[in-house]
Amino acid sequence: MAPAPATRVLVLTADTVGRTMAGPAIRSTELARVLAGECRVTLASPHPIDRSVPGVATAHFASEAELRRLVAEADVVLAMAGVLFEHPWVGAPDPTRPGRGPVVIVDAYDPVLFEVLELFARADRATREASVADATARMVEPLRRADLVLVASERQRHLVIGMLTALGRIGVENYDADPTLRQLVAVVPFGLPDEPPVADDRHPLRGEDGPFDEGDFVLLWGGGLYQWLDPVTLVEGVAAIDDPTVKAFVLAGAHPTPAVPAMEMAARARSRAEELGIAGTRVVFADQWIPYDERASWLLEADLSISLHRDHVETTFAFRTRLLDSLWAELPIVCSDGDTLADLVRRQGLGEVVPPGDVEAFAAAVVRLRETRCYSAARLALRNTAPSYTWARVAQPIVEFCRRPTIAPDRAARGPARPEPRGAGVARSVRVMARRGRDLVRRGSASLGGPGRRHREQM
Repeated sequence: MAPAPATRVLVLTADTVGRTMAGPAIRSTELARVLAGECRVTLASPHPIDRSVPGVATAHFASEAELRRLVAEADVVLAMAGVLFEHPWVGAPDPTRPGRGPVVIVDAYDPVLFEVLELFARADRATREASVADATARMVEPLRRADLVLVASERQRHLVIGMLTALGRIGVENYDADPTLRQLVAVVPFGLPDEPPVADDRHPLRGEDGPFDEGDFVLLWGGGLYQWLDPVTLVEGVAAIDDPTVKAFVLAGAHPTPAVPAMEMAARARSRAEELGIAGTRVVFADQWIPYDERASWLLEADLSISLHRDHVETTFAFRTRLLDSLWAELPIVCSDGDTLADLVRRQGLGEVVPPGDVEAFAAAVVRLRETRCYSAARLALRNTAPSYTWARVAQPIVEFCRRPTIAPDRAARGPARPEPRGAGVARSVRVMARRGRDLVRRGSASLGGPGRRHREQM
């Protein structure tokens, strides 16, 4: 018997895929690369793709018709929840493919609602309510069409199971198929490359090529300066350390996706560094987003990785994706408490965990990790932990699913004629509210430095 043809997988992202990439584009690109080991994979974006991915075809869809053609050619569509919200027909019953329809994987690793609550916290009430309604619909509605949902942590898995329950999807069919529900909601963390990092010939942080001296102890902020993070504590912590050789570099230049402008938090951090007289000397901010393939040089020249946030609900469900680069480069970590990766840092001894917003505790943690014994122990722990987070390993639930892609039992049983599940009326109301509020969101985001309706699928 001839082998079955490889599953055709379409990976969709709303982000820019190219030399510089933010989290969603990185995740989509790396998952596409892993799946290409045994599937026929196409990576598609509404932006032109300026990147070659081994074994992966790329496509730029500039119109709905082009996207429909790509979907029609696929057995499986894997997309961020926000992308599927923009194209609600993906995953709906298809009369041209009776009995199977498109099999849909929803990547829900970014619970956007909690970021929006913080992003618009200072906006007027109408803008806040409209932005929250829009974010709620983007996060919840695509789950109605999911045959598999991806999350980055067990905390997120609990959140998604709650949302699926509210949508009426945790019922007899899905439970009887798998009482653990792991065939419906799978944990797929952010990953790291299989090969160790290799620096190029440049020295971007030290010496003649960089802003710091060879003997400096360099802290690296490796992600964006988003509204829900806390770079101000980094700035104040560096100023509080009575050692002028302790310095920080913030890798947070202009976002690679044009729709995402700088946020107010970035200006606040820069302003605080100016007030303390350490801007450009002890704290340096990048003007440009660092290219994805060049990040190893920055990581390998740094001494500590920093990730700080404030205490709010976003923290509970966050997965600070750029900390995975710290595991890759064996770069000891100082991070705020409260999220999943803080638990990992504490449990595995990968660095120091400090209370959110505590400048003194942050400064003390940096000083402790500068001690040779503490630093060496953290690096050894990072070396032992990193293999569990390679992209090839974390993507296994998707690889297994794509070997036998299957419509979720409740979706298969429902069919196009079955009534909407209980709770659908509420979801319709949310959609209406979101539509009415989008103009307000756009106006409000312009005044806040926020990017509006697509603000977070592209970060």
